[in-house]
Amino acid sequence: MNKRLVSMLLAVCLLVAIPLAACAPAEAPDSEGAAAPEDEAKEPAASTAEPIKWDVQSVWPSGFLCHEECAKVFQKINDASGGRLVITYHPAGAIVPANQALDAVDSGALDGSTTAVCTQFGKHPAAMFFDKYPAGPNTYELYVWLYEAGGMELWQKVYDTIGYNVHVVGPVGSNTAESFGWFDEPITSLDDFVGLKFRTQGVWGDILTSLGASVVNMPGGEVYESAQRGVIDAFEFATPAVDYSAGFYEIKSVLMEPGIHAPTSLDDFTVNQDSWNALPDDLKAIVEMGAQAGALGRLAATDYADVLAMVKIQEEGVTVEVLPDEVIEEIIVIANGMWDEMAEEDELFAECLKSQRDFLRDFRALHEVKEPNPYDMNWPR
Repeated sequence: MNKRLVSMLLAVCLLVAIPLAACAPAEAPDSEGAAAPEDEAKEPAASTAEPIKWDVQSVWPSGFLCHEECAKVFQKINDASGGRLVITYHPAGAIVPANQALDAVDSGALDGSTTAVCTQFGKHPAAMFFDKYPAGPNTYELYVWLYEAGGMELWQKVYDTIGYNVHVVGPVGSNTAESFGWFDEPITSLDDFVGLKFRTQGVWGDILTSLGASVVNMPGGEVYESAQRGVIDAFEFATPAVDYSAGFYEIKSVLMEPGIHAPTSLDDFTVNQDSWNALPDDLKAIVEMGAQAGALGRLAATDYADVLAMVKIQEEGVTVEVLPDEVIEEIIVIANGMWDEMAEEDELFAECLKSQRDFLRDFRALHEVKEPNPYDMNWPR
C-alpha cells in the first residue's frame, strides 16, 4: 500500500533536515585518502549551477489567508532546496487571469499553479472527486483516499484525460468544511434559492441551477464588490477564517452553516509536466513532501483560525444560523441521485465514484465503532 499519508507526518522533519545536512561541512581527505586534521578541513565549494526558477500563480488574491499560507509552503520548499529551486509565488491575476491559471500551466506560461480543483468540473466532471462537492468526504477522509486508496492515480488520470500537460503534485493546502453561505435572510428551505443570484462554483452550482437559482461563477477576488453592488444577492466562499479575512461580515448579516455543499476545500499544486521532468529526483521529493507538510500545516492553521474567526464574525453583529435537518437530507438525496446519473454517462466518473464510495463505506464503518464521538458524549464536560 502506498505510504504517502505517513510521509505527511514526517515531511516537516525532512524540510528541516535537508537544509541542515546540505550545510554541514565535509572533511577533506589528504593525499593518501586519510581525513585531514580538523583545523585543515575545508568548506565544500558552493555550487555554480544556476538555480531552477519557477513561476507559480495562486487562485487567491494577495492578503487572503489561503494565499498567505500557501506562500509559506513555497518559501519552505525554497529553503529546503538549498537555493537550487526558486519558486516565485504570485497572487491571482498577476500573470494570467485567475480562472486561466491551470490552462497557463498546461501551455507552459506558468510552471505551476495552486487552484481550486472544483473549477475544473467544466473540463471533466470527475474533477469534483478531488475537492469539495455536496455530500462528499470530509478533509481527512479525502486525504486517506488520495494517499492510500488510489485517489492520486485517479486524479492524474482525470487531468490526462482532459489533455493537460501537467503533473499533479497533490494538495498544498486544505480547509475543513466551508460555510454554507452569506445571506440577507436565513435559508429555511431550498425554495429560498429560487430566483436568487447566487455566487458559487463547481457542481454545487449545477444543483442550485436545477433548483431555480441564478448561479454566478466569478473569481474570489470579485465577490465582495459584486455583493456590495448587488450584482449577486448571496454567495458561498470558504471557511469562517477566510471569509472573515475577506471582510464579508461588512456586507451580509446572516451566515449559514453547516457546509454540506462543501465538506472539505482543497487547493491543489499542479506543475507543467516539462518543468516537472526537468527536476532532479531529490528536488522532486522535496517538492512533494513540502506540499504534503504544507497541506497538513495549513489544515491545522486554518481550522484553528476558524475557531477565532467565528467569534469575531458574531461580535461584528452577524447572525449564525443552522440549516434545518430536512434541508441537509434533501441536499444529500439530490446530490447522490445526480452522481448516479452522471456515472451512467461517463466511465471515468463512474470509476472515481465507485472507488470513493467503496472506500468511504469501509472507512466510516470502521470509524463508527473505533473512534469515540465527543459530540455525542458532550466532551469536554
